[in-house]
Amino acid sequence: MPEVAWKLDAADNQGMRLIERESQLAALHQYAKEASQGQGRLVLISGEAGVGKSVLLEKLSTSLNGTRWLWAGCDGLFTPAALGPLLDIAGQLDGELLGLCRAEAKRDQLYGALLRQLGDLQALTVIAIEDVDWADEATLDLLSYLGRRIQHLRVLLLVTYREEALVANDPLRLTLGGLASQRATRRLSVPTLSTAGVATLARGTGIDATELHRLTAGNPFFVTEVLQAGTDVLPASFRDAVLARTRMLPPARDALDTAALIGPRMQSQQMCGSSTIRL
Repeated sequence: MPEVAWKLDAADNQGMRLIERESQLAALHQYAKEASQGQGRLVLISGEAGVGKSVLLEKLSTSLNGTRWLWAGCDGLFTPAALGPLLDIAGQLDGELLGLCRAEAKRDQLYGALLRQLGDLQALTVIAIEDVDWADEATLDLLSYLGRRIQHLRVLLLVTYREEALVANDPLRLTLGGLASQRATRRLSVPTLSTAGVATLARGTGIDATELHRLTAGNPFFVTEVLQAGTDVLPASFRDAVLARTRMLPPARDALDTAALIGPRMQSQQMCGSSTIRL
């Protein structure tokens, strides 16, 4: 019996409640328990854009009582800010690390200060770093540094990224390969919705769930955008999201530009599964 994914729910503070994510949430709770006992964990959370990685973290944050959260992220800039996530963390931790950041200290001093402050923690702290597929190389070095040292800390480090955005020689892929051999590392995949999940979302809308699943390949963001538009024609937000996803991938953008010359219908396997979509 498949678990079911997200459902619009006005009673929920986030506007959505989590379904079809029970196994992922249970795994994160287990890793949090281990980290709270001094067995730090680095969890690599992968999934395509719009699949709900951030929603999963937000749900976890509301279910871990008495836990301190430090939120950081990487921005999709053409020139990523050096150690942007570390600066985010420093502003929330305060203390030695923030002072060194303001003094523009060397990278190894910053890493060491962060480790010392994390080592002083007496209760579980969760660090969430989102979108590391956009990270600069210094941030990737920081992940490698923490991955080798986190196992004796009361820290749960959650790192999200888009698997489909990585090419074979991507620096993040090389970093992930190095982290895979570390005892503290765990992997977690967030899949797209099943047909049953899409049917749950589409219930009462009059939109055919099977066609909607085919159209969106079960991507929760795309599903909800189509449902909110109230039609099976792709809304502008869908198109914008696809173009944003390909702007850092010149070959993919070239393919879309070529496809646009073919006509209003095309076969799409890379972005939305093996589906014919109306652009």
